[in-house]
Amino acid sequence: MKTEVRILFRSDRIPEGPRALLDTVRCGSDVAELEEGAIFTIVTLDERDERLPRLLHLLTERGASWLERRYDCFTDEELESSRLLIMSYDFDATVFGGPRVGTTYDMSDACKRCGAGARQTSAMILEGEDLHKLEGRRAAATPYDDMLVDEKLANVLAESGATGISFRGVFAAFEKRGHIQLAWRQICATHTMPRMSPRSTGIFPYKPCPCGRSSFTREAEIPLRLAYRAADIADICDVNVTWEWFGEVNFNGDVNDSVLAAPYFLVTPKVWRIFQGAGVTGFDWIPIRVVDE
Repeated sequence: MKTEVRILFRSDRIPEGPRALLDTVRCGSDVAELEEGAIFTIVTLDERDERLPRLLHLLTERGASWLERRYDCFTDEELESSRLLIMSYDFDATVFGGPRVGTTYDMSDACKRCGAGARQTSAMILEGEDLHKLEGRRAAATPYDDMLVDEKLANVLAESGATGISFRGVFAAFEKRGHIQLAWRQICATHTMPRMSPRSTGIFPYKPCPCGRSSFTREAEIPLRLAYRAADIADICDVNVTWEWFGEVNFNGDVNDSVLAAPYFLVTPKVWRIFQGAGVTGFDWIPIRVVDE
């Protein structure tokens, strides 16, 4: 495992220009994304790279602010040996769908304040105008971390004997044409994990709800590292979801007009291998940590 640091700063805040600045610290095209006329410059370095503190020092000297994100990178061998992997999809490529498009939920056991624990009761409904984002893909996700796969991949998963998995239909909603069924399936988890260990890092409850279950979000400057006690992973399935719900919440009691948080999907390397074999792209796979407490 290695930890990389992604630095983003405004190009026009550098008096001598971003290229001259990067040349000073020997950051070439192998680590820097710099295009003529671009508003931002992006540099990605290993956290142990000696160029990182030098770059940040120069930015500080010039009074330039920056955004910083740290994340772990893993080898295939490390992913293969993990007990569970977080499935994390590229948010910029998500297909809009869920409660505000017509997907229905049973809220009887959900938190009355944040909606955590909502149970989906219908097929997944996607925004018809977003369907172009599925082109050329075999798997995708909604902004609520609803996992979607094409029919062929769904069949492979079903025939693999993977545990804890079920499927729902997927429809596209159009204003004039109504709902049209797609050759896609939504992956659903039948098993919810216990609470994660307090030794998890890279997340925090930025809008805590009394239920203790929702409004967790990621800390950009600390790598996401979910931890579970050894006893809590004794009865895992191949497909699981976290007890905690992550993301923005704006719940007013009306699901169709709400923004709900959602649990993370945690899967075994068996599911990861199936996705890899199908040539699926767009996902980050992050191993959990097992701790003794």
